[in-house]
Amino acid sequence: MELSWLGETLHYTDEGATDDAILFLHGLGGNANNWLHQRRAIAEHHRVIALDFPGHGRSTGTSVPFGQYAAAAQALLDHLRVNEVSVVGLAMGARVGITLAARSPRRVRRLTIVNGYLELPPREHEKRVELYDLLLSPGGAREWAQLLLEGMGVSGHAGIARGFLASADRIDPAHVNAVFHQVDGVDQAEEFRGLAIPVQLIVGERDQLVPTSSTEQLTALARKATISRFPDSGHLPYLEDPATFNRALEDFLHSQAASTDGATWDTAPR
Repeated sequence: MELSWLGETLHYTDEGATDDAILFLHGLGGNANNWLHQRRAIAEHHRVIALDFPGHGRSTGTSVPFGQYAAAAQALLDHLRVNEVSVVGLAMGARVGITLAARSPRRVRRLTIVNGYLELPPREHEKRVELYDLLLSPGGAREWAQLLLEGMGVSGHAGIARGFLASADRIDPAHVNAVFHQVDGVDQAEEFRGLAIPVQLIVGERDQLVPTSSTEQLTALARKATISRFPDSGHLPYLEDPATFNRALEDFLHSQAASTDGATWDTAPR
């Protein structure tokens, strides 16, 4: 499905039930198909919407800055006449979800952050900048992809690795590098602190891209937080262990604890 927005074409999917909507937001360089396992399973009981951000997947708009991604998501919800939605975002997608929730507090009822962070310790930050700047070097995109696979802790998953490397061959390296630096320059700490909605932090403990200190910062800033830890998963638990991921997400969406003020729950998948 397609939506015309600011002269660009946004691709999205809209499946399942007619209400109880969930919006899935992919990470940097990804697309709506990253959530296929969730779209197939969760659409049995929810309306499942997934967006290709501008310049990603089948959407046009490589010139659209990261700062407008939340506006693109909001335009999609307006187009679909979705008044209330739960948002699930991976990394960059979670950053968009934070802004969307801050701008539309009555529309976003819950937020799930998958391996997200607001800022990195200095040395980790330097390493991440070096990694993404490889994209600007001749032949650097392949090295970037291999190193990112290792950092995500998913290189041992042959199917995921093959799919990721195939996708990496189709990205625009300069665009991904530019968006990375735009995301890196955004300070969302106060925006996140101001959210009054329940927040779920899904943490893949084999993920080397998001240090423990970043998760601790999110936990400290959140008013209402549930932490779901995946000890055997890395950066992409929704692909590595989709059944457990989907169950943890459903538990959060329907938990009474998720609507209780001023507390944090730390859970492990069953």
